[in-house]
Amino acid sequence: MTLAVQYGLYHYLLRRQLQTHDVTLIRPAIGRWLKVVLLWQVLVVAVAASYVGVLASEHTRGFAWAVPAIAAVFGTALPLQVAVFAILRASRP
Repeated sequence: MTLAVQYGLYHYLLRRQLQTHDVTLIRPAIGRWLKVVLLWQVLVVAVAASYVGVLASEHTRGFAWAVPAIAAVFGTALPLQVAVFAILRASRP
């Protein structure tokens, strides 16, 4: 789910402006995109921490129950690579 949200944010907030190669359009778009993505990252980490906090009190053996939270946090980093490479590509003359 986090993958789809991250890609959707990139597609909606940033992709069209990057394709123009116009710096006056790209800079504000990157700023808006960064604000929204950072908010999404904070939300995912807070939900994952809450999940671990609630389930940690119930589980005394093993750590498999924590895998969904770990996957959600690491899963938010993968779509960022798509956006970073698109930003780098758009910054070339």
